[in-house]
Amino acid sequence: MYMRVVSMRIKPEFVETFKSSSAEGIEKLLAEPGVVSSALLQKADDPASFLFIEAYASSETYEEHLKSQCFLDWQEQVASLLDGETDSVEYAPVFPPEGEWIQDTVQELS
Repeated sequence: MYMRVVSMRIKPEFVETFKSSSAEGIEKLLAEPGVVSSALLQKADDPASFLFIEAYASSETYEEHLKSQCFLDWQEQVASLLDGETDSVEYAPVFPPEGEWIQDTVQELS
């Protein structure tokens, strides 16, 4: 499994636009083959700070996502909303074990 955590700041006047565009993008992302889960989190004490937590079947699946029309469209929509650079970091899952990250289970929780 391949996991990424991406942090970013959004210009305060565009927070709601970003949330809406990103929610639509995540719905499309979850339909892509090899996508295990995706979530967008907003920092409680800093509403312009966000984290994406994404899990893919492999690094190749992630690389394919970066070329997908879904990602390219989202990237174009939000580029002007960003307040600075994004930070993307790879993580390895510890718990639950890799085989227990099931997309349907994640979707049921939302």
